Amino acid sequence: MNNSTTKTAFLTLSSFLAVFALTTAMLGIAHATGAASYSFNLVSPNSAKAENTVPGTPIVAGDVLRLTGSGAFDGTNAIATGGGSFTHYKPDGSVFARGTWVVTGFRSFKSYGGPNPGVQGGLLLVTVTLIGPEATFAGLTLQVSCLINAPAGAPEEGTTLPGLFQEPTGGTTLFHLTN
Repeated sequence: MNNSTTKTAFLTLSSFLAVFALTTAMLGIAHATGAASYSFNLVSPNSAKAENTVPGTPIVAGDVLRLTGSGAFDGTNAIATGGGSFTHYKPDGSVFARGTWVVTGFRSFKSYGGPNPGVQGGLLLVTVTLIGPEATFAGLTLQVSCLINAPAGAPEEGTTLPGLFQEPTGGTTLFHLTN
């Protein structure tokens, strides 16, 4: 295995182990305090398109970001964790970069409710870091939208990075009430 592949494998494994440890700790805290806690899944790969070229970044209009992953959060205590993988595609479909994303903070959650605890809708904003082979981008906002019981005018189903990859182009999400 070459040095780049070893480094990527190490970063990926480290990210997922950190997500697992934080999720376990967070859910224990939420259970102890009686706060409403949720988990979320990107049920299928989610994608979003960049509508504009973003100066100072490698993002050009038409680029697509594809995400997979999951996480958990407690809005009452403002705790969130999670992560997954990403692929950044150029407008011609070629792969520009692959890496992992990790939730680093909670911003907000608007619950839309749902027919049962395992099937919930809502709008989640978390802070994330994208870790790629050449660069790390920290402090980004990830929006996760699930349209179950959503009010009129709710953002489209899927995930976006507002201001960067803001047009959802595919994928589904789901929230689960965990306590």
